[in-house]
Amino acid sequence: MTRRLAVALSLCLLAAAPAAAQPQQPLVQPPPGVTLPVAAQGLWANGACTDPGALLFLTGRYWALLPKEGPQEMWRVARTAESGGYTLAVADDADQTRLILRPDGQRLETRTPGPKQPDDVIPGEAPATQWARCPSLPGSLSGLHGEGLSFLGALDGIEAACASAEAAACIGAVFAWADVTRDGVLTAAELARVVRGATYLAMLATGAELEKLAAALGGGALGGMFAAYALIASFDYDGSGSLSQAELLQDRSPMPGLSGPAAPPAAAVPGPPIGGAALAGQLGALRTLLDQLAPMLGLPSR
Repeated sequence: MTRRLAVALSLCLLAAAPAAAQPQQPLVQPPPGVTLPVAAQGLWANGACTDPGALLFLTGRYWALLPKEGPQEMWRVARTAESGGYTLAVADDADQTRLILRPDGQRLETRTPGPKQPDDVIPGEAPATQWARCPSLPGSLSGLHGEGLSFLGALDGIEAACASAEAAACIGAVFAWADVTRDGVLTAAELARVVRGATYLAMLATGAELEKLAAALGGGALGGMFAAYALIASFDYDGSGSLSQAELLQDRSPMPGLSGPAAPPAAAVPGPPIGGAALAGQLGALRTLLDQLAPMLGLPSR
């Protein structure tokens, strides 16, 4: 995994109890040819929005299926095809999971084709499932799914930015979602929110049951804050107690020595140094999650 993505996604690990939040649309539209229709993107319910039998959340490059019972799953789109008003989406997993969809205003029709159905037979004989567009998550589910779906809604833009050659663009895309207060810096609470969102996506990528998803998000509350404070201790050069984009980009963009003589060293920041062994253990945990997220983002491992 590239260094710039590692720095940007260093904001992600472990889990903490989720707070209520609502899904948001992608920050940047992904490239054409592999995107789900804009008319289909958003939050959908099978049944009533207040008490759905299942939820379906779609972005340009991802779809997440969240039934009331059973595994909570997410797929990344590898390619799409259009025929007769229907869209066929093929995921990049080993099974090449497929979804056929047709949006119609506030309604959405989906079908899951059988293994023998050719890609060019759309919609085919698979039974249709009907969905209604929902303006927000029901209150009973916002605590479990809110932050995670909000992060998923931003993932298209983060992925596009991190695929560029600029570390600043990659970190800036993460900041755009993480900076809740829009003050240009990230506090421990905001960093922990990124951790929770990333943990949610990592769990959906494995097809976690509801109980396991809830346990991962709830049981890692202290871990999320621990990771956030470790990042602040690692990059908070001005001792403000928060992180700015400039601090995360220090010595990374541009690389020192490439654009002229290095600047004189800044004055030392007072305070006790963090133990090297303890810090290495904290960042080692972060690297573990980065390796887990790399396939989900379609990126090579470090």
